[in-house]
Amino acid sequence: MLEPEYYTVKDFQFESGEIIPELKLEYATQGIKKLDNEGNITNAFIYLHGWSGDYTSVENLSSVIGPGKAIDTNQYYVISPTALGAPGSSSPSTSPLKTEFPSYTIKDMVNAHYQFLTSGLGIKHVKGIMGTSMGGFQALHWGIWYADFMDFLVLNGTSHRISNRMYGMYHLMNQIITEDSGYDDGHYTENPVRVMEKSSHLGFLWSLAPENYEQCFQSRNEFLVGVGEREKDAHQWDANDIVWRNKALLDHDLGDKISKISVPSLVIAINQDQIVDFNFCVLPMYEALTDSQLFQYDSIWGHYGCVRDIQKSEDAIKKFIELI
Repeated sequence: MLEPEYYTVKDFQFESGEIIPELKLEYATQGIKKLDNEGNITNAFIYLHGWSGDYTSVENLSSVIGPGKAIDTNQYYVISPTALGAPGSSSPSTSPLKTEFPSYTIKDMVNAHYQFLTSGLGIKHVKGIMGTSMGGFQALHWGIWYADFMDFLVLNGTSHRISNRMYGMYHLMNQIITEDSGYDDGHYTENPVRVMEKSSHLGFLWSLAPENYEQCFQSRNEFLVGVGEREKDAHQWDANDIVWRNKALLDHDLGDKISKISVPSLVIAINQDQIVDFNFCVLPMYEALTDSQLFQYDSIWGHYGCVRDIQKSEDAIKKFIELI
């Protein structure tokens, strides 16, 4: 069981120029910490979670991150922070600023973690960074803006851009939330649970491989039960947190900047991923990266396969790291 810890970044400045006096960041660690003669951590590895995750999400990758695994916690000191904008770290729902909480970008998420790692933990260099889905968006920013900070990147179910279909889905999700009467321009006193359920329902329809919806549900009623279970997940989501996070996601397009990434990178892709499309998102990223390897596999879980079937990539991750 991971235990959360907290660090506060003082006077954090967003890309917009706005400054908040205290930015709280949640994180957890596992593995053996190795220090040099000056007391600096020399074996740090950073795991960055996806859209709906937090510091505990790393536990879902126990088949590749753990003792004796590809990311061996007997060798690496694994740090898994909760992203800026997700509860646990500073977000609209956890900040007294509420609707005045600054809009943030993917780069803001990265800058916050950089300050935490360097000022909070005194880390000058990490072995590697792995990002899943939206965490991979952040990992790419690390490769652009802090290229000398890590030895390698593992880009899991992610891309340098979002497809038009993905853009449309998350744009529609924000519309559904913000146009609901219960949202009240973000000034609600009770979280609008029903509209959050609808948002979760929408996401569910794109998250799996097409085969999953047909093969894993034997009747319409069984399918609706599955949808209902997914909707329950949204009871823990805060509407403003989702709207703010989606705005950051919708602005994600690194374009030609990724050609500047010289850090050795492993691109892990799922053939049936409907959210991060292989042909329009993954393949162009892989081809633009100057030093990259590609590992792709089939998963009936679609985008969720980047967690549910991540064990399929263990050998690829292990071989990639051995070559660094």
